[in-house]
Amino acid sequence: MRLRPIVRSDADAIFHTYAGSARATHFMPFKTHQHVADSLAFAVRCQDCWRSGAAFPWAVIETASGRMLGNVELKLSPPQASIGYIFGDAFWGQGFASEAASAVVAWTIAQPDIYRVWATCHPGNLGSAAVLRKAGLHLEATLANWEARPQLGEVAGPSHMYALIKPTA
Repeated sequence: MRLRPIVRSDADAIFHTYAGSARATHFMPFKTHQHVADSLAFAVRCQDCWRSGAAFPWAVIETASGRMLGNVELKLSPPQASIGYIFGDAFWGQGFASEAASAVVAWTIAQPDIYRVWATCHPGNLGSAAVLRKAGLHLEATLANWEARPQLGEVAGPSHMYALIKPTA
């Protein structure tokens, strides 16, 4: 697989691969997209994030077929950085999320000004927790009232926080 910046023309693939899927978005902090226009707005946001440097959202592409599998996003805020990801449920359990998250975490923690890479997931999202552990992160805390999850009816639901810490010199 390969990572590349998300662009406007990805809207249809974003919608049909994961964002329009109630199963794929079940634990996510955004509402399941109802129309391709919702995914287009997301793709535009992704391009704006790249331009401003606010975040770096990548499309995860299967090299052989060229199809989108999901996305992974990095937010840098030295001395720490956070990651998030979502994959189409057709691609769960095949190692794609672990491979993408591991690559982003490894690159990020190797940066001289980054000492913590963190991510959160819903306590019930066992698959995502496994991805984070495979990427080298460790459960650090359970955060109360951390994140809204519209599909679960949570206005401010709990999250497990995972982190990888680099010792300071």
